[in-house]
Amino acid sequence: MPSEKEVLGKAFGPYQYYKQRERELTEEASKNGNNLPLHMMWRLQYYRNPYLILETDEKILERFGDLFSNILGISKECKIEMTPGMQGDARLVRYFTEIIEETNWRGILTPEATKGAASPIGEYFKGGTPLGCQMFGDREHVPNEWVVKYSKAEYVQDMYRFGRFRISPASDYSKGSYIKAIKDYETSRPYKLKALSDLLQRGNVIEAQGMKMTIQNGLIPLNVEVDDYYLFSTCKELDRRMPTDFEADAALIVKDRGKFSHRLRKAMLAQQPSWTFLEGEVYYYDPYNDIPKGDNQEFWKHYAYSYQKEYRYILRSWRMNYETLQPFFIEIGPLDDIAEVVIA
Repeated sequence: MPSEKEVLGKAFGPYQYYKQRERELTEEASKNGNNLPLHMMWRLQYYRNPYLILETDEKILERFGDLFSNILGISKECKIEMTPGMQGDARLVRYFTEIIEETNWRGILTPEATKGAASPIGEYFKGGTPLGCQMFGDREHVPNEWVVKYSKAEYVQDMYRFGRFRISPASDYSKGSYIKAIKDYETSRPYKLKALSDLLQRGNVIEAQGMKMTIQNGLIPLNVEVDDYYLFSTCKELDRRMPTDFEADAALIVKDRGKFSHRLRKAMLAQQPSWTFLEGEVYYYDPYNDIPKGDNQEFWKHYAYSYQKEYRYILRSWRMNYETLQPFFIEIGPLDDIAEVVIA
């Protein structure tokens, strides 16, 4: 069995530093009623299990870029702003705190790397005022009531006048934004299970449920395949980044989500009556901190897209589907009673 120093290689020194900081912060917390400032508590938790310490520099910078892009946005004044990353459990800010620990000891957060991470945001201003700013001006979104569909003006007009929508197989979708590229397809969910302690204690091969798994960079790669399904995607917020992401010059703003969902469900099931209709918000998973669970993987998407705040309508087959799914069109009737069109 190789020694800890041999297993960790160049990360051995930083690992020892993390363990020392863990001891110091644990002692500090005990003197303060087990309380620490939130950012220090996040650091303590990471020092206890520094799951990224053996990951490649390339992956660390990719993660930095994904997180950086998701804590920035475009305000209604058409300026770059910090988004409210402390919403919910503040996990994106926590992950960002962890990634700064990793870039610090590696010395890889160079001006060039920082510029590269910020470049996706700059793309929205390429050529002047972002398209989304031109479209929406100082409009305010109405949460929990509206959903927005972005597309070309000719298609949005058809959506509004006839309720005409294209329903596509999830397999037709791939990355469609200016965020730092990742291999993220709608029928595949890549995960990386934390296994640093297993690596240090038992070596790079572990056995679980009769299966042997190889640990790579302190992690166990796991890919979950999802059977193909039909997907109609909207956004649950009006956002000034989205028109550029979707190469759209128009948006259909649906102002009564309940009525819209009812009509959409009826029309989609008319095409596939034996399938199951589902709708809901997307859960943006982190490959390093989430594990695949539940039956609704169709609503899981890589956190790199979390700024899109997607709301989905799904058709799922009740049995394994062996045929190649083909897109189809539905018409739910004029939407002038519940929607409006905005064109750049």
